Amino acid sequence: MPEQFPGIRFEEAIAFLRQRLALTDDEWQALLREADQAARARAAGMSSAMNRDILEEVLKALEEGSTLRDFQEAFDRIAAAHGWPGDNVGGWRAELIFRTQIAQAQAAGRWRQIQRLKSARPWLRYVTAGDHRVRPAHAAWHNVILRHDDAWWDTHFPPNGFNCRCHVQSLSDRDLRRYGLTPSDAPPLNPVIKLVKIDGVLTHVEVPAGIDPGFALNFGAIGLRPVR
Repeated sequence: MPEQFPGIRFEEAIAFLRQRLALTDDEWQALLREADQAARARAAGMSSAMNRDILEEVLKALEEGSTLRDFQEAFDRIAAAHGWPGDNVGGWRAELIFRTQIAQAQAAGRWRQIQRLKSARPWLRYVTAGDHRVRPAHAAWHNVILRHDDAWWDTHFPPNGFNCRCHVQSLSDRDLRRYGLTPSDAPPLNPVIKLVKIDGVLTHVEVPAGIDPGFALNFGAIGLRPVR
């Protein structure tokens, strides 16, 4: 049975993608450059027009509940129309793009919900999927509890890499007392240097340990910034 995603409309995630599509590519890239030098390097040679067509299909999945298979078929049509020469054998790249874009839109939508509720639920708790597939660095962040305005969330609000399944739970003071939870000290950032390709050039970028290049940013916070 083809995978359908999502089962329930996530209005804040839809609003994020609509706002993203309302920006020109240059405006969006300017916002990304403020947050993470590597974030603009993941398009694998795709043009701005092709990226926008892809985002339209992701938005369609969120609005209408179309399936991964639908997206893969649409991706092939878009790639052919734009003459994209990249590798998508077996639909692997289309699936990776679909899951990544959906996860980022959901994260942005979740951030908007958090901002709306922050006076009543000021604490955020990092939560992993809790299985053997969780990255060791992400597992170490499980149960980290910090205020919503802690700078740690600027770089560590999930997803924190390709196929990252971590999420954030918002909590009130009463929730902390009820579940016996204690706010944390912000974990150290431990920056590392990684080599990534940006605009076709191999470049060294600094990212927090445990985070993939291009993911050390909070998409929801970026989406709420004014374009300069």
